[in-house]
Parts: sequence; C-alpha cells; structure tokens
Amino acid sequence: MTGRLRIAICTAAALWASGAARADETLPLPLSGAAYRVAREAFAAYDQHRYADAIAGAREAIRQRPDVVDLRLLLANSLAARGRLKDASRVLAEAIAQFGPLPSLTARRRQIDVLIASGGAGGVPGDLPEPALKAARAAYRAYGKKDYAAAAAASREAVRLAPQAERLRYLLIDSLAASGDDAAAWDAAVDASKRFGDGEGLRERRRFIGDRLAPAESKAAYAARERGDLDDAQRLAQKAVVYAPERMEFRMQLIETMFARGDLAGVEAAANDAIAVDRNDALVWTMRGYARAAQGRDADFAQALALAASANASDARKYRDARVARTIVADVRLAAGEPQAALDALPPVDTSTPDDADAAIILRRHRAEKMLRMNATRTAQVDPHARPTFECRADEFGASCDVYAHDPALAATREARLAQRRGDRDAAIGYWRTAIAEVPDDPQPRIALIDALAAAGRTREATAEARAVIDADLLDSMSDLQAAFIAQRAGDSALALDHFARAERDGKLPASAEADAGYAALAMHRNDEGVKYLERAIDRSAHASADEALTPQALNDARAAHAEATRDWGFSATVNYRGNGAQQGFAFAPAPGLSNNWQAGVEAYWRPFGSLGDRMFEVYARGYENFGVKGGGPSGLSTLQAAIGARAKPFASVNAIFAFEKILPIGSDVRSDWLARAAYSTGFGDTRRLDVPSWWTGTVYGEAGHYIVNDSTYATANARLGRTYRVDAVSPRLTVFPHAVIGMDYDSAIDRSVPVGIGAGVAARWWFRGGPYDAPRSFVDMSVQYRFRLAGDDRARGVFFGAVFSY
Repeated sequence: MTGRLRIAICTAAALWASGAARADETLPLPLSGAAYRVAREAFAAYDQHRYADAIAGAREAIRQRPDVVDLRLLLANSLAARGRLKDASRVLAEAIAQFGPLPSLTARRRQIDVLIASGGAGGVPGDLPEPALKAARAAYRAYGKKDYAAAAAASREAVRLAPQAERLRYLLIDSLAASGDDAAAWDAAVDASKRFGDGEGLRERRRFIGDRLAPAESKAAYAARERGDLDDAQRLAQKAVVYAPERMEFRMQLIETMFARGDLAGVEAAANDAIAVDRNDALVWTMRGYARAAQGRDADFAQALALAASANASDARKYRDARVARTIVADVRLAAGEPQAALDALPPVDTSTPDDADAAIILRRHRAEKMLRMNATRTAQVDPHARPTFECRADEFGASCDVYAHDPALAATREARLAQRRGDRDAAIGYWRTAIAEVPDDPQPRIALIDALAAAGRTREATAEARAVIDADLLDSMSDLQAAFIAQRAGDSALALDHFARAERDGKLPASAEADAGYAALAMHRNDEGVKYLERAIDRSAHASADEALTPQALNDARAAHAEATRDWGFSATVNYRGNGAQQGFAFAPAPGLSNNWQAGVEAYWRPFGSLGDRMFEVYARGYENFGVKGGGPSGLSTLQAAIGARAKPFASVNAIFAFEKILPIGSDVRSDWLARAAYSTGFGDTRRLDVPSWWTGTVYGEAGHYIVNDSTYATANARLGRTYRVDAVSPRLTVFPHAVIGMDYDSAIDRSVPVGIGAGVAARWWFRGGPYDAPRSFVDMSVQYRFRLAGDDRARGVFFGAVFSY
C-alpha cells in the first residue's frame, strides 16, 4: 500500500468516524427493497476496507435512489479511501449543487479539498530517524485500524522523536481529534502553527476542532452569566470566540457580557475584532458606534447605516438585525437631542414583511416627532445604562443572543409571556403593569395588558385601559390597525373607523380587520359603509391565506351582522300551549285564565330607521287568539284581538326592551286597552356556533306588562340551562337544545299567587334563508317542556309547548 493511499484511508476513516453511518448499525436511510440491500452491501464493503466494491455499490444505490444524501457521502469517502481525492471532491460538489449546502456535505468537501491542496497528505516522511520512523508507522497502522487512542499515543511519540517533521503534527492532530480529545487536538494544532507557520491545513483543522469545542464554552459562559459571575462569563465567552472566530453569535455573547460589566472600551475592542472577521455586519458596526458614543466620543455610524440601508428582505435575519441597528442609532441621536437625525436613521415599517423591530421603530418615530414639535435643542450624554437590550438563550450549539434597541421593560415582558404560557392570567396582568411603569410611552405593553384583561373576562378594566391609551396620546406610536382595535375596545367607534380607513388606504387592512371596520361603522349607524366593509371581508376571506382569512365562526358572525344590518322588516307566527310563561321572546302577552289553553298569533314589524346596531326601534302590528281552552273559558274568534305599537331597545349594553301598544278588540270577549310592557333577557351560548359541535347554553327571560284601562298587571319569567348540539349529520343548520327550566308567572287579574315550576325540556331550531353575505335570516323553533310545581297554583305544572316561525 502506498503512503498516499494509506493517508487517504486514514483521512477517510476520520471523516467517516465523525458522523457517518456504519453497516453494523441501523441504516439511517429512507430506503427499501433493492436499493436498501445494495446500500447495506456498500456500507459493509466500506467497513471491511473493500473500497472498490464500496464505490460500485454506492454508485448503484445512488442510481436507484438519487435523493439520499448519505449515499453521496459514502461514495465520496470510498473514493477518498482509494486515494481519488479529486473525484471525491467532485462528487460532493455535485451533491451540494443538488441538495444545497448541507453541513455534512460542505464539511467533508472542505476537508478533502484541504488534503488535495496539501498534496494528498503524503505518507510517512522518508527522512525520519529510525526510532521516529517506527513510531510513525505504528501510528499510521493504528489509525488505519481506527484505533485512534493508540494512533494518538504513537504519533505523540513520533513527534517527540522528530519534532521537525511537520507531517507528523498533522497525524497527531487528526488522531487526537478522531479519538475525541478535541482540547488536546486544538493545543497540538496551535503548537504546530507556532512552529511551522499557520498554513491552510492547520487553519482548517483548527476551524473544524474549534467548531466542536466552542459550543461547550459558550454554554458555560451563558450559565455563568445566569448566576451573575460576570468574570467567568467573559472568560468563557472569550474562549468560545477563540475556538470559533467566525461564529458571530459567540462574539455577540461576549459583547453582551462586556456591556453587563460596564466595560465600554471592551465592547469597542470586541466589536473591532468582529468587524475584522465580517465587515458586512451592520449590527456589529452599531455596537462599536454605541460604545464610542457612550464614552463621549464620535460614534461614526456611517458604515453601520450604509450596511443597514442595503440589507435585503430576502435574508430575514440580516434584514431584521439591520432594522434593529438603525433603531439603536436613532436612540443615540435622540439622546443627543437630534430628532431629525433620528428620523433619518429609522427605516420605514413595511407590514408586508413584519418583524419584532416594527414596534420599536414606530415608538422612536413618535418620540422624534414629539421632540420636533417641542423644538427641542438640548444635547445630552448617552446613558450607558440605556444600552441595547440582549435576549440570550443556550442550546446544544451554544448560546445566541437576539439584540434589541434599549428596552427596560424586556424582563417584565418576558415574565408576563411566561405567565401567560402557564395560564397564570393574574400574574401576567401584574407583569404587564410593571412593563408599562418601566416605559410609559411604549404602547406595546399597554396593548398586551388590554388583551390579557379581555382574556381574563375583565372587560371593564380592558375598556378603561384602552381609554387611557387614547388619553395618553399614544395611538400615533402604534400601527393604524393596532390603534383601530384600541379605539374599538375603548368604545370610540368613530376613532376606530378613522384608523381602519387609514390602514385600508395604505393597503394594510386584512380581511379579518375589515370585518371589525364593518362593526365599527355599524356601531355608528353608518350601515351602508358597514355593509360594504363586511362584504369585502367575506369576499377577501374566501381567497386569503389561513393567517388573514376569517375563521369559520368569525365568518358566520360577519354574515350575521350583515343580515341584521340589512334587515328593515320581518314577521313571525307562533303557536303555544299553556301560554303562561311558555313564550320565548317579546311578542305576545299571556292571556288570563286558570285552564289549559292554546294561543296562536302573527306579527309584522318595520324598522323605520333601519338597523340601529346594538339599539333598536320598531313599529309593529299583531293579532292573536286563544283556542282549545278547557273549562269553559272564552275560546276561538271571541278572543281574537289586534294591536299596533312601537318598541325600543334604548341601551346598547343592556338587553332591555320597552313597548307601548293599543289593543284593538275584534272578538266579543276582548276589551279595548292600552298596554305598556318591558322585557329583559340575557344569556350565553344562545347563538349558532360553527367552531365547535356543541356548547353550553343558558338563557334568562323576564317580561312584565300593565293594562292601563282595565288596571291589571302580569309578569312572566323563566331560565333555561343546557347544552346545544349542532346536528351536522342532518344539516349544520339544525340545532337541538336539551335543557333544565324553571319558570314563574303572575297575573293580578286572576289572584295574587305566583306559580313557580321546574322541569326539563328540549328545543330544536332549523335555520334557513342564508346567502353569500348573510347568515340564515329565518328559523323555525319548536320546544316542549314538562314542569313540576314548586309553588303557587296548578298553572306551574304540566306540559308547555311552543312553536315559532320567524321570517
């Protein structure tokens, strides 16, 4: 075996030992059938040093499965083991072109190319004295057998006996690295560089070994920083940088530690070293500029701003860092009393490519514009404590830090988010309040607090906080979309609609927000405008991405709002048995009488002012009669009566309705009268939902009325609690509501008792008359209950039935 072939085999073995699969392990290949068998044979041939067979097998496996990266690595390493280094490099180059720059491919090619550049690594130097030659041969043999510990010991002895032989240093470094002793391999590489100069072969080995050593030092530095040992943190972070000088995340970790120590000169020096490695990193130039400014010297941000301005949005990370860099520059300009220079430094906010720098940019713009309005001319020293903010984390690859413009509320913000993740809403609210106290002019913690309060059901507090944001003149320091939602939460529909309109003009109003703009317009009774917003939201949602489209429930809500906003009239028909307390809704008054009876009626209504949103005004005409009355009471046509009247819901937040009507007798047993009445209802889960197949539902309804001429008063109330099921097997328009019920009635024309009953029932509702923009406008509802008497007379017990047709 030639010396060139021997060293090629050793090198290939070292490469393969660092991560490639072996035949005696489970193959990490997504293979099956013939390709799997061929691949296993090729791997087995490689492990048995039958490299020609390995090459042939790898080529056949690649022919069958050209999409498997590990097969390309097997072919390259088999070629390298045969001494065909250039062929191995070409195979890897083709794989990189096909699969992209995967680390496993690029690292192998880089190492093989180093061997090519160094002449294939040669064999055992022929001019070695006999003791050194013997040790070197033993080292090569051990390396070829993958006994890397023995190879390291023998090569160390060979180096001791022949320190002038550079090639033996490479063997020692490779043996130590292959044996897993990276620290010793690093020291050997450094020692060789001092003795023989820093050639590409040594630099490549140090880069490879340092990349494996650096993460542990970086993680240890992170742990030291967490426990407050800044000296140890800096020492360890510096070691990580020495091991992996091209890893900018380790350099940023070192800069953060120096900032924490208040070592501005150290920050400047570390930034200079980083710039020497990468002159195109805008954030590093900015760190140097900030350190200089905080030391009272010229910041020299020209290069940082030039690099930041040229950042391309296609590289999301660099683009985001460039925007952060410009925000930090703006902070320095603001501290120096140069608001126009701060504005010039700040980038625009492009919502088509949002990132976590947007809010900080908007806030700095607001501060600069406010300073300009105040004609501020002061100059001030940059506060070294108001330094850029770092958020670091550690994983198996070491520590990395996200850099932000100065944010004293970052710690409270982090704690608030952690509290939200674990479901501790009260703690989250407390942390958001702390964040607001830290940065009173930053609207983002305020927005988060409002959301947290709303999620906790503390809606009044959320509304009050939203109003406080408006009163503090902070809407201009957030996006128009955020401002619109804050104004809407505060109940200021006019202001909300204005900001929705601005966002729409700028093309920044997604379909989901367009629906909210529609609700704001409807709240102002600008129905035509609101209807158009809702229609656009519904149309756009059908073609929007999942992030921007309305959810099925939100889409149903938008259609329901559209249906209500475009409704000017309607009518209904009802049939009830045992009318006292059975009627659900504000249509008919109960008929006096102790006996069981049926009621039937119709009503038509008109909204002369159209939809009034959460308020309502209607005029109506109705007629009804009793029939099937037991016990000899009035029944049939003699009970027929008509009425005309008006009703109103004056309060947006209280579901109370007041009505006044004239009763017109038609049958002989009806008396002319005036009737004043009021009703109140509340509940939850009483609308059709599409996001879940079933949901809890509770309703409370109460009504009272007074006949003015004949001086009698009635009242009826009931409460129902149960679970509503959408019967999708039949149709999603059908719902069934089994429930428990308690009801009471009172009628001064009968006696002074208050019959109270409790029982169970079931109601079914079928919705229809929906459309592209409208939720179903009409329904048929049927309910039946049986109640047991709790108090009062027999009116409290028995069967109660109701049927409603609403159009």
